[in-house]
Amino acid sequence: MSDRWSLWKRNVVDRYKNWPTESIKKDLQRTANPFAVCMEHWQGDFNISTLIRNANAFNAEKVFYLGKKRFDRRGTVGTHHYVDLVFLDGGISELVDLKNQYTVVAIDNNVPNTYKLDKFDWKKPPLMVFGEEGVGLTDEVLKIADYSIEIPQYGSVRSLNVGTSSGILMYSFLQSLENSKAVHKLQKDLCDETCSAQNESSQLALL
Repeated sequence: MSDRWSLWKRNVVDRYKNWPTESIKKDLQRTANPFAVCMEHWQGDFNISTLIRNANAFNAEKVFYLGKKRFDRRGTVGTHHYVDLVFLDGGISELVDLKNQYTVVAIDNNVPNTYKLDKFDWKKPPLMVFGEEGVGLTDEVLKIADYSIEIPQYGSVRSLNVGTSSGILMYSFLQSLENSKAVHKLQKDLCDETCSAQNESSQLALL
């Protein structure tokens, strides 16, 4: 009874309430969305926890951390149990290796030659890289990035909180992904209708 009650007290959606932690993680990996995120030299435990919670909410494939920081997991409210978190202990070279799997997208509002988020054509699968609050990304990361994008702002400050920014970027990519699926389905439906009409015409011509 106590074990079952402890499962119900976890911060998970209802369908996972009775699932063991490892089973939840495996199911999320099976259904993961085709993107990953990376933190470069983040120091704030709160921001790290926020990104991990966001990565879980939007079901990222992986979360990478580039740097030496080990963080206080309490702020993740248990979501770190279900996220595939990988520390890039080998440094920038490991990030370079990830270019074989992902399109590296640097997120920074204070560098030149960026694309506006609302105008950006997402390449799949992206690895979104975020720099430390107030510092931004290093030149090394900016140089290896395939694209740099920024979030349009309409107030007086230069940038958003980095944890907040991560959630906006993940949501934007998934919206783009859903829209592309809808377009693909529409194109397929139109093609099916056209092919069906052509078949009917061909059959009538044979009569």
